[in-house]
Amino acid sequence: MNKYDEKINQYAQENDKVYELLQSEVRSNGGKVLNFLLEGIFSFGSAVKQLETRETFYLVMNKEKAELVTIQKTLELSHQDVTGPVQIASGKKSFHFDGHKYKMFRKIK
Repeated sequence: MNKYDEKINQYAQENDKVYELLQSEVRSNGGKVLNFLLEGIFSFGSAVKQLETRETFYLVMNKEKAELVTIQKTLELSHQDVTGPVQIASGKKSFHFDGHKYKMFRKIK
């Protein structure tokens, strides 16, 4: 477990589900077709970019709400309510928020 995972586990409540997310920009229709064809490469590129900038994104959710939690390189934590976008994308492994697509990368707890 890395220091970012430890930080998110300190923030999350006992019954919360926590997922690490990959962030990418929302693309136009032409970009969506290309994204579909090359999804694996884009996911890898997003993961590498997040490692370089060390800005890590997590989805922390329970029965009542969902939060997008961002942890900076300095371990500063910020969070935003994303309950609506997550409910709209129910059953999917990704959701759109604030011009970005967030894809569930791995389950933390």
